[in-house]
Amino acid sequence: MAAIYKTLSVPENTSPAQHGNPSKYGSASHAYHHAFHLLHLAPGPDIAVPVAASLLGLGGGRTAALLDQFVVDGLCERTVPGRFRVRPGASLRTAAGCGDGAARRRLVDHYLHTAYQADRLIAPHHPVLSLAPAGAGCVPEELASREAALDWLDAEFTALVAVRAIARETGRHLSVFHLASCLNGHFVRRGHTEEQVAQWTDAVHAAHALGDPEAQITSHRYAGQAASRAGRHTEAVAQLSRAARIAERHGEPGPQAWTYYIFAWVEEMAGRDREAFGHAVCAAGLFRRAGEVRSEADALNAAGWYQVRLGDLVRAKEYCTRALDIAHRHHYHGGEAAALDSLGLLAQRAGRHDEAVASYGAALSLCRDLGNTYQEAGILDRLGDSYTAVGRFDEARNAWEEAVDMYRLQRRLTEAEATKQRLKKIH
Repeated sequence: MAAIYKTLSVPENTSPAQHGNPSKYGSASHAYHHAFHLLHLAPGPDIAVPVAASLLGLGGGRTAALLDQFVVDGLCERTVPGRFRVRPGASLRTAAGCGDGAARRRLVDHYLHTAYQADRLIAPHHPVLSLAPAGAGCVPEELASREAALDWLDAEFTALVAVRAIARETGRHLSVFHLASCLNGHFVRRGHTEEQVAQWTDAVHAAHALGDPEAQITSHRYAGQAASRAGRHTEAVAQLSRAARIAERHGEPGPQAWTYYIFAWVEEMAGRDREAFGHAVCAAGLFRRAGEVRSEADALNAAGWYQVRLGDLVRAKEYCTRALDIAHRHHYHGGEAAALDSLGLLAQRAGRHDEAVASYGAALSLCRDLGNTYQEAGILDRLGDSYTAVGRFDEARNAWEEAVDMYRLQRRLTEAEATKQRLKKIH
């Protein structure tokens, strides 16, 4: 028998029914029972071995062996290789609550530190966060690449939503704010709008509990963005106005710039492109003062996008070309994708549909590399329009069908229905 079973299990000839009497087997049985109790704290439908190792405060090898023993004893089952869940109805007599607080802290630390690593791999230009060290017994995962980071965020989505609630309920205000900061980019990319709303609602309360002005600015700002994505314009404006007031008192150009940049996007969602353009230009100037060149590219591109929509294609091209140049020089692929998307719309509005198809195609390729399915859906939608204009109806149909599927997955039902109606015209 492996060493793990000698120190953290019961004799191999016993059945799960016998495990209810810890005194029969002494401390080894108690540890076995306690570990099974802690597994019930897993925040998702199942748990991966590295997460379970932090939850239990054991090494990865010992945890994997213990989970295998739980499977043999009929207490757990494998969902996919490397992931386990407690079998429905499986139970042992345990001392509930003993060590739960420490286990929850390790769990929050595991998800927070791994999510931060994932965000840094996917978007290294995002602000650096000063996380407290993970607690004793917690070993965050090592992710090898952007692709591994995206896969981990998708696989742990349900658990990440639930672990924020654990942090909130246990008064870990800074962890609530940091989780929202780490996950915001992924929730935007994947169109998880309701979850984005919920996490920034929690983060606003956490930031005010902390008394941290910068955290308050960030939380109100992204709460506004999330509310706008959910179609709650009045709430979005209220959140962003609060962020702007705190940012003006705070005095730093960076936080002010971000507030006006998102204000521009919110005004666009409300159909107020002229107001959006003014906010975007203001944000670009503030980003330049703050030395945030990638964000300056985003703001310049946003200004160009609004000028396209307002019909001034000459000024639009100036802004979008400047944005593309900055993004390209700084190897900012997300900014390149956004600028190419805007230049595609510009060419489309000018009637140069072959040029539009090329720009949209380049933007689409970058979005797919980045895992930005939210922007990808919109590009596919617009690409379908240009395909239709040049008589490439099969390609238009494929683009629109894919866009509809993505819109539905992202719960963007109004956009899905509008695209579906255009799709009917070419069937």
